[in-house]
Amino acid sequence: MLELFLVNVTAVFHPIPAEPTIAILLEKQVSPLLVLIVVIVGSFIGAIVGFLIGMYGLRRIIPFHDSERDKRAQQWFRKYGGALLLASPWIPFAGDLVSLVAGMENYDASRFVVIILAAKIIKGTALVYFISFFLQFSGLHF
Repeated sequence: MLELFLVNVTAVFHPIPAEPTIAILLEKQVSPLLVLIVVIVGSFIGAIVGFLIGMYGLRRIIPFHDSERDKRAQQWFRKYGGALLLASPWIPFAGDLVSLVAGMENYDASRFVVIILAAKIIKGTALVYFISFFLQFSGLHF
């Protein structure tokens, strides 16, 4: 379970998918509810960390010389960022980076928390359900 938690928390820094770990745990008869809770909590904490790094870390490291371009990017993200955040867990490899961008673009923190939590709950539930279903009816073993 610790591996699953760590993969989800640190997903913003690496492209390692959580799905194989979820499948292994479910195949070993670990409670799907427990797996779901770990997936949601880990990925939510990871998204919050990514948001904070984007907001407080990357802004200081990456200088933005074109303030007009940065302003347009912030306006775009305020307008469409909610939809992007909701879809971000489903974007392979780059989806976890959306949290960094949200922080860099000064997206409203309370909206970020609500939207990203909903997105993580939806994806986590779908993953655990479909992997459980697949394992039950496929006969595959890890």
